[in-house]
Order: sequence, then C-alpha cells, then structure tokens
Amino acid sequence: MTYIAHILSPAAALGLGIAASGGAPVQAQAQGHAVSPAPTAGISGQVVNQQSRLPVSGARVNLIGTRLRTATDSGGRFSQASLDAGTYILEVRAIGYGVTSWVLHLADSQTVDYVFELEPLGVDLEPVIVEGRPGYFQRRMEEFEERRRSGRGIFITHDQIEASHAATMADLLRGVPGLRLNCRSGVCTAQMTRTARGICAADWIIDGVPASMSSTPHLPVVGIVAVEIYRSPSEAPAEFLKADSQCGVIAIWTKSGF
Repeated sequence: MTYIAHILSPAAALGLGIAASGGAPVQAQAQGHAVSPAPTAGISGQVVNQQSRLPVSGARVNLIGTRLRTATDSGGRFSQASLDAGTYILEVRAIGYGVTSWVLHLADSQTVDYVFELEPLGVDLEPVIVEGRPGYFQRRMEEFEERRRSGRGIFITHDQIEASHAATMADLLRGVPGLRLNCRSGVCTAQMTRTARGICAADWIIDGVPASMSSTPHLPVVGIVAVEIYRSPSEAPAEFLKADSQCGVIAIWTKSGF
C-alpha cells in the first residue's frame, strides 16, 4: 500500500497510489556488473494555504535525507522527475506558515500530483481554558504507554532516538536484542528468530499502516517520535498483526501518528 501522511500536523494517512522518490537511501544496489535501471518515478505538487486555498509561492520543498531541494513557483507548484521508489519525508517551509512534513511511500513508474496544505501561523490571543475528552495526541500517548507497561516488546522513545544520533531506522535498530539486520548490497532486512523455523523477516508498520520491508529500514529518523519492537506474533498486540503474520513486528510512530 502506498500513501502520503502528515508528520507535523495531526492528519491521518491518505490512501493514495503514489510513485516516486529520488536519491533516496532505499534502493538496492545492482548485482555484479548489471546496470541499474534509470529512475522513472516523479512527484508534482501544489502548496496552498489551508484556509484560503490560495497558492503559496516561494515555499521551500525538501526531501529529507537527499539533496533534492526546490521551491514553488507563482502558482504554488513544484515538480521532481527521475526519482527512485522508496520511503521519504517531504518537508515544506514558507514564511508565515508552520513547517509541515509528510511521509511519502513512492512506487516505480508513476508521477503523482498532490495538493500539500500549509496552515498559517496564528495570532497570539488571550489564553482560553478548554475542558473535554483527550485529544488525538493524548490518546495515542496513553495507548503507547499502556503497551509499554505491559512488559512485552522493546520500546524506543523520542529522547532515546535523539540520544542515539542515528540517521536511519537501520542505524537505530542495531544492537536490539533478538533483532538482526542483514545488509547486502546497500539493502537491509530486519530479521528475527523463530524457534521452530529459523529466522524470518519482520513486518513493518508506520502510524498503524503496513509499510515496505525493503525500504523502511532506510527511513530517516527525522520526524519519528517512538518505535515499538515485538519479536514474535505472540508478543505483538493484535492490532499490529496481519491475518498471516508469522514473524515479529516493528511499529514506527511519526509526529502525525501521535
């Protein structure tokens, strides 16, 4: 499944058939002397004011972890062609707006056009006390802490991620008990031990949505706030398991998922 999901604003993942990614650290190296195929994916977008729907010109667009940077034109549009497939974090900055990011899962041979909404910075007002039910962020935090208190799995918090100085998920997971990273030709696979059947490839989840096993280990940790690692199906919560799950699960939470 491919999708775009907000990181810095609490928007849910959007089920979009997307394709793109360039210069990303998620591509397999060519074997032997084979020539790697030229990147064929691309992304076109328009950055608009979330409230007025007017285009935002001069916004800076950056694919985190790559050298790909551009700016929107007078119509708020930008484009990037010749991209490889993979998982990226796209960041948009503009004067008068909050920095906003999205997780992109991009596939081969497609160009996707998507509207990216920026929320204008608000004007400071007198404080208002609001009482009500817990918000989305608070509920997610409570669920995370409840699973953590259960004593099952391994949990990595935002403070631990920052202290690790890791650049990618593969860097962050090195040394985790019961988890082995098998890296060949620039591609890493997270493997776990099954007592009866040897090793198996862990399933990946980003903000509750299944993710690619081949590209997610290379996802930059920028924007990731927590990670849960379950080394077997019996250890993992039911909501993280697929119908045919035979291995453990690595669940990643970004700022949008929290």
